[in-house]
Amino acid sequence: MSIPLLGYKPSSQNVRVAGYDIGGDDQPRIYSAENLLSSSEMNDLIEVAYRQIFFHAFRADRERFLESQLRNGQITVRDFIRGLLLSETFYNSFYAKNSNYRFVEQCVQRVLGRDVYNEREKIAWSIKVATKGIEG
Repeated sequence: MSIPLLGYKPSSQNVRVAGYDIGGDDQPRIYSAENLLSSSEMNDLIEVAYRQIFFHAFRADRERFLESQLRNGQITVRDFIRGLLLSETFYNSFYAKNSNYRFVEQCVQRVLGRDVYNEREKIAWSIKVATKGIEG
């Protein structure tokens, strides 16, 4: 004998309470320059950006001009990331040393934070890179 299905959605006393999550490593933090209050938070944002794009934050690979513009509010975080992607370090480390297909995979993983959906997307991005270059 099976148990009959309920004709209504089950509810509990806590349905009215909004979800409560404790942030951890599993939940990524979203950085934005608009809500940063202290210089240490800005330093954290810059370190995270370097690690996201380059996988490291060596002193020699720093873009001091971009960092100062970001700190002074002259550019957005998006412009800072764009500047890192157009930097000589990124060009020499990734664009010059990889095929277009591998370069597209790395860019999508580093910038968009996801894998390439399929071969068609990889080919489409590779054609764009081949015709317009890294700045396209």
